[in-house]
Amino acid sequence: MRVRDLPLRRLVSVDPKTSLAEVARRMRAEDSDAAAVMAVGRLAGVIAERDIVGAIADGIDPREATADVVMSSAPATVGEEDDVRMVAVRMMVLGSHHLPVVDEGGAIVGLIGARDLVAVLDADASGA
Repeated sequence: MRVRDLPLRRLVSVDPKTSLAEVARRMRAEDSDAAAVMAVGRLAGVIAERDIVGAIADGIDPREATADVVMSSAPATVGEEDDVRMVAVRMMVLGSHHLPVVDEGGAIVGLIGARDLVAVLDADASGA
């Protein structure tokens, strides 16, 4: 199975200077656990729920701090044609729970999460 075969969630994207509180609001509204941080139309990083929770636990004010402070910068990406099993291995090696998906031209088309992969791989292993 290829990444293109998965139903990618709608891409939530934010500007690097968006407050963490606003990032969290947008993620909640879109039922997403991660967002792409885009600067001048290019992928600058990824911010996930755990990044926001960690920042708040460390005493950072989510109304004042911005996405670029806590995002994972220059994240690895996967292509639409990549095999989902290899993407799962890559996530484990990188210690990442989310990877941006890019098309052949390098444009970001979505984010794939570890939860998405586990569901697909579990169904595949059980023959569903």
